[in-house]
Parts: sequence; structure tokens; C-alpha cells
Amino acid sequence: MATPEQILKEVEDLLAVERGEESQAKLADLIGQMSESALSEWRPDLIEIIEKFQSKRRRQLKDLLDNLDRKASGRLMRVREAAQHPFVAVPDAPPDAVPGEDDFRDDLLDLSQKHIFQWSTHYSTRLTRHFDHYLAGLRPNSRAERYATSLRRLLHDHAYDIFSRGYGYQRDRAGHSRSTAMQKSIGGLVRFLDLPLAYYTARASDAVDRDSILALRRLFSHCVLGILDGYQSVNFGGDTGAVVLPRYFSRLAHYLALLEPAAAGTVINLIASDTECDQVHQTIAPILESLDCLIHKKHEDYYPLPIFGGYVESLRRFDIGIRPPQSMTSRYVITACAYLRSDYVSPHALDDALASRMALVLAPLRPDVAVHVSSNRRLRDIVVEAGDVRADVVDEAVLAWGRAICRLRSGQVQGTPYNIAREFPLRDPSRVKFYHVERNSVRNLLRTFDRKNGVRLWCSVRRSGKTTACFDLDYTSGDSAIVPQTCGTEPSPGGRLFYDKICDAAAKQTAIANDFVMSIIRECAPASVEDGQRIVFVVDEYETLFGYLRAAADQNRLLRYTIVQPLLNQLVEFARDNLLVFLGQQPDAHFILMDQNQLAPYVEQDSFPLFEHTSGTRTGEFGMLVGKILSDRIDVSPRFLDSLYRETAGHPFLTANVLCVLVDWLIEQRRSLQGLRLRAYDFGQFEEQKLSLDQMALHQDYALLREAAREAMSESGYHSNPWLYAVYWALRKISTASESAFSVTRADFAEIMDRIPAPGKLPEATEVLRTASQANFLHVSGDQVSVKIRTLGRLAASVRPAQT
Repeated sequence: MATPEQILKEVEDLLAVERGEESQAKLADLIGQMSESALSEWRPDLIEIIEKFQSKRRRQLKDLLDNLDRKASGRLMRVREAAQHPFVAVPDAPPDAVPGEDDFRDDLLDLSQKHIFQWSTHYSTRLTRHFDHYLAGLRPNSRAERYATSLRRLLHDHAYDIFSRGYGYQRDRAGHSRSTAMQKSIGGLVRFLDLPLAYYTARASDAVDRDSILALRRLFSHCVLGILDGYQSVNFGGDTGAVVLPRYFSRLAHYLALLEPAAAGTVINLIASDTECDQVHQTIAPILESLDCLIHKKHEDYYPLPIFGGYVESLRRFDIGIRPPQSMTSRYVITACAYLRSDYVSPHALDDALASRMALVLAPLRPDVAVHVSSNRRLRDIVVEAGDVRADVVDEAVLAWGRAICRLRSGQVQGTPYNIAREFPLRDPSRVKFYHVERNSVRNLLRTFDRKNGVRLWCSVRRSGKTTACFDLDYTSGDSAIVPQTCGTEPSPGGRLFYDKICDAAAKQTAIANDFVMSIIRECAPASVEDGQRIVFVVDEYETLFGYLRAAADQNRLLRYTIVQPLLNQLVEFARDNLLVFLGQQPDAHFILMDQNQLAPYVEQDSFPLFEHTSGTRTGEFGMLVGKILSDRIDVSPRFLDSLYRETAGHPFLTANVLCVLVDWLIEQRRSLQGLRLRAYDFGQFEEQKLSLDQMALHQDYALLREAAREAMSESGYHSNPWLYAVYWALRKISTASESAFSVTRADFAEIMDRIPAPGKLPEATEVLRTASQANFLHVSGDQVSVKIRTLGRLAASVRPAQT
């Protein structure tokens, strides 16, 4: 690599032959790559050569240099302020080695060299082993600080290494723009931070005493500190990570909830912008400090453990939930929130917080809102006004937490006991990762195609966890790079770039380039893709893509030949050397323009796995899912799990729905949830009383998929999707014909298909049987055709088709 001196000489030579644009680009690139110390050392030489440029280029280069100087000065000032801030940890001194440190360092080196960015497989497995070792060493004792410093330093070095290399690859070899490379880098950072988060949530149920809670929080805190500290030192082509991180505050803020106050103070200084930093220190930091006071309170039998956090950008609000005392079943979480800005705090918002039984609201208040609070005794109990001159904020927050805990313990909270299953975030994406379950079944399905190319179709019922599983896949599998995309709501920035690019091309009505598909896939790739490397391109919500292509071709015949047809042909070309995977609900969405559709003959459907379960056990994906839904507060026997699995077949959304109704039923039965163990007999009683068709039509928990069934079986549902119309009517008729077995013979199934009241032609019975069984609607065993997900069959049988 050329030295700064050599590059400056090249710049001078280019200037001598009046190649100003090239010399400016080379000098700007050098300045962008320099560290803060290098910039300081070479600044006189840089100024000298900048003066040789023409006025416009000279001004631009001076602005670049001055901008970097200001950012470096601002960072130094923030570091100095952080050292004085009461919540910020003092930088660690190099420690003596701790047992296991060399082994951890070797594993991190191996991950960097052989398995870089393989987060959910190699990283997850190895880090879990080392985290277990460090967790034991972080319990309060004389060695804890050495373990914490070791953990932080090792992750710092590893983060700096992999993100420096990743960004360099994206810019130099993949040729991506700086903004695209940064998006990919931030995506990788979030995936890395999610590993200690997943470990924290998995071990939270075991942290019941003060020492174990302190150790778990310290481990998570030093993991996050190490990773972010390493990242903020990376040079991203002119901006260091310290400058980049505050741009993504909304994507990183939720990690604050699980941090120790000292670590949170440091992280706040890293991820908050200059305008946000004071606001966050005045609002979020006191909440975390107040929790620390409760944890360290003497002569106490309850030590709160934070279990989730979230940041709502549109409301400038930070949410946090803590676990209540183990002896209490009235609530699973005690919640609080902090508003960063007073203009987002209204009387209505505070009244909503009161109605939702929030324990604490910490916020700056406008005068009119302060009056509203002072006039309401219940609001005065939970609202604490934030401010830079209020030294008593933490004390008042501690009192608010205490009042909430006291109310819960004394049974004064209206509406208790509480349905703990409703805390599972079915409709709250910001909290999903705190309840995450690893889907090895999906990875195993993908591994079966490690050496196969072509086009695969994975279909399953709505809300089967397809999108989550798709974006949870590693960046690599074997020798292949995995590129996930969706045509629906993107779970992460850039997650629907492929679909958006196609829509843009159609809107512009210009013919797509010959490498249109491949160039977009490379741009979508979240990590480095080597030249010639096999790619697994996963397209979720694929029905939306082909529906759009069909509509575009119907509306404008020219688009068929300039965009739609070439796109299908390019997908075929891609699939010859790579693997293309479509995810959706229906198996026939790709049947468009069939007179010239070169893609359709290559598509092969596979069975997409729901959450797997082994009969007679409590382990595995399904057992973990049920544990998350019930918050590990209600014990279940293996036979209970077998009964529940027979009902929902591992469909995550309907499993959560059924358990919400089941816990409501337990409360109606006045059964104490404390120390409760559910058995198969309990589920049998519940099934008899609460899973009848009239009950299925009543419960709000089933509203989403109940409405989906109504719409699918309507006349408009037939015209938009005859296959789905046929499948839901089949579910309805099988479920009513055999209410206990949910099963008919193949001959009976053929008769059922003949009797479906369709306004037109339906797919053949054999085709519906084959495709619906692969999409988790039906199950075929010998001569028997069964409803795969009994709950879905009950819903289809309990509703009237929507009127059109």
C-alpha cells in the first residue's frame, strides 16, 4: 500500500499535467482514509499541496479537512465530558489475562478468518460458550473487573477488524457506493449486537438473585461497549464510526434498556447526536440509574431485571420493561418510558400511560402539561419531570417504581390477575428480537440446497414466521452468499431494495439493462460477495412482485417487452448458476404471461417448516416458542406441548393466539398461575370449552386470521386468488365434516372439492392436495387428508364468507 508521502507525490505529478479532477479525488481519498493522529501529523503537508489547486477545488478540499478536524475535536470534547459524567465508565486499563481469554481470542480470530459475518451459526455457537464462561467470572468478586475488561477489549479488537475489512471490501472490491457500504456495515453491526442480546434474553429466566442479575447485565454491557467502541474507531472513507453511529440512533437505542448505568452513559455518548445527547442523558439515563438503585437496595427480596426496550422515533419515546417479583403473576412486565422532547408529551399521551398501568413516565414537560399532571393525583404518582437542573430526578424515579411495585404486590391494580401471554409482541416489531427463537429448521432446509441451483418455492400460511426466518439467515451458507429481500414491509433498511428498483424501472418505462437483476442482487447483498461466488437470493412476499409485474404488463403492453419479460429471463439466467428462493402463501403467483414465461417451468415447490417439535419433549423450537409466550412463568409438561402442537402444528402466530385464550380461561377458572404446571388434561378441558366453533367466532385474538379466512372464501377472494379460495373452503368443509379428527379420506376430499360453491373453475383436487400440503394448509398420510393447523380449520368453519 502506498504511503502518504508517495500519494502526495502522485497528486503533485497529476497537478503538474493539469489533471485537477483526478488529483483532487486522490487527495480527498487519502484524507478520508487517515486516522485522527495521522491527520494531525500530515496536516502541514496537506495544507501546502491543497494551496496548489484552483480556487474551487482548493475550497472543497479545505472544507473536507476542516470538517474532519471539527469532528475530531467534537469527539475529543465528548470523551472529556463523558469522563466527568456520573453515568460514564472510566476507560479500562489493560488487565492481566483471565482464564479462557486466549481460547476466546483464538476463536474470534478463526471467526474473522473463516466465518466472518456468519452470525446465527458459527458466531452464535462459539460466543455462547465463551459468554457462559465470562458470566461465571462476572459475578461480584475480586476478579469481576478483570473479566469485564478482558471481554470488552477482545470484542473491541474483533469488531474493529471485521468492520474495517467489510467496509474496505464493499468499497474497493465490490465497488459499492459509500452510502450502500455504510448501510451494509450498520446491518452487520446490528446483527453482531443481537448476539449478546439473544444470550441475555435466553439467560434472563435463570437470573433470579442479585449476583446473577448483576453478572448478566455486566456481561451484556461490556459486550455492547466492546463492539461499539471497536466500531466507532473504524474509518469509513472520511468519517469514523464515531461520526456514523449517531445517524442510526433509532436502530441502536433499544440496547440501552439492558445496560448498566455507567455503560449506558458511554453508549449514549457514542450513539446520540450532539442535539440528542443532552436529551437522552436527562431522560433515559435517570431511568436506568433508578433501576440500579433498586437492584443495589439492601434488605430487599426483589431485584428488577430489565427484559426489553424500544425506541419509537415518531414519538421520541424510549420504552423499557422490567420483570416483576417472581411471586407475582398479575403482570409479566412493569413498564416505563422516557420522552426525549417536551413537544411530544401531551396530556392525552400521559393519560394513555396511566390507562396502560405504566409505572413511570420521565419527560420534560411544557407548562400546560405540568399543570395537567399536578391536577391529577394518579399522574403525579407516575410522572417525573426531567431537566438539566433537577438533581432529584433519580430519587423521584425510584419512588415511582416503588409505588408501582407496591400496588402490584397489594393487588390494587385494576384488572389483575394479568394474562402474561399477551406480553408476547405479536404486533410490536420493536420488541420481537427480545423474544427471538432460533429457526434451525429453516437453515436445515436451506442446507439441503447447498450444492443445487435453480428456483425453489417455499409457501406457508400467513404469519408463519417466513419473513423473520428469511432475514435471520446468515450472510453465508457453505460456500454461498445469502441475500434476503422482501416485497412487503422491510424488517431492516434496504430489505426491499430489489422490489423498489423494479417498481422504479416500471415507473420510468425504460428498458432494463442486461445485467439489471445481477447488479441489484449484488447491491442488496448484506456482506461481501466474491466474484463468481454462488448466491442464494431469497425473495419474501413474492406474490406482490408477480402481482405488480402482471399489472404493469396489462396496463402498458410496452412494459411487457422492456421490463417484465426481460426480468423473468434474467431470473432464469441467474438461477442457472445460483439458487433463487421465493417465499409466500400461494404456490401459483408466478404463473403470469404463460405464453412466454421462461421462469415458471423451473420453479419447484418445497414444504416450508413451521416450528418443529419432537413428541414427548420440551426442547426444540416449539418448546422455546411456548416458553417465550408464557414468559417461563407457567410450567408445561411434555404431553401438554404435544396437545398444543396437535392443535397449532407449530404455527407461531396461532400458537400465541391459543395461549392467550388459554390463560384467559385459566383466570376465569380462578386457577392460581403461581407455580402452575399445565398437563395434557388441562388442554383437553380447554379444548372442550374454548375451541368450539361458536367460541372461535368470538375471541378477538383470532380476528386477523379469521378475517383472512372470510375474505379468502368470498366471491372477490375467488376472483383474486382461486387457489386460496379452494384451500380455505376445503379447510372449512373438512373441519365441519370431522370436528374431532379434522380428517377425511382422499375420496371424500375429492367430493368436497366438487361441492365447493365456486363462481367459476377451481384448480384440480389433486393439485390443491399437493400444493396445500406443502404450504402447511393440509397434511396427507396414506389415504387420509387432514387439516394441518386445526386452529385454522376451526376459524375457516366458524365464519361466513365475506359478502361482495
